[in-house]
Amino acid sequence: LLEAIRNDYARPTVHARNLFHISAAMYDAWAVFDVTAGTFLLDKQVGGYSCPLDYVAYNRDFVAAQEEAISFAAYRLITHRFAAAPGSVTIQSNADALMQALGYDIADMSTNPRAGSAAAMGNYIASCYIGFGMQDGANEANGYANVAYQAVNPPIEPELPGNPDIVDLDRWQQIALT
Repeated sequence: LLEAIRNDYARPTVHARNLFHISAAMYDAWAVFDVTAGTFLLDKQVGGYSCPLDYVAYNRDFVAAQEEAISFAAYRLITHRFAAAPGSVTIQSNADALMQALGYDIADMSTNPRAGSAAAMGNYIASCYIGFGMQDGANEANGYANVAYQAVNPPIEPELPGNPDIVDLDRWQQIALT
């Protein structure tokens, strides 16, 4: 994820969101296979969005299932969130290589947790977080374009000395670069 961020535009708020969603998805992929842990979004309702869980308990090594589900959840989210990044080819290549090194089949697109596959569980969790992200108010579908913030300060022009036109020192100020 950090390497993907390095290969994208500098968008601190977008990447803070990416860090949270991917970390939470990885946590859910771990927690679903733990007998005492609770999840964040999986089988819950958060901010009016629900991610129902209907699956049959796995009859396999839970640690291996956790690792596989975590990997698929992170992989699918990274693939989705960084598809339009300037370094998308590098990001995808790195993510594919890591999944291959871990021995996972990225062609496994199943999202049916009832099938008993940890990959399907990870893919399903990723689909929940993708859906959650599409409705959380960040305006991801439109490249995170501002839909609410009203700037108070005029843009600062770094080529000019000082900042004589600032209105409110406690508010954000756009930078106008030539």
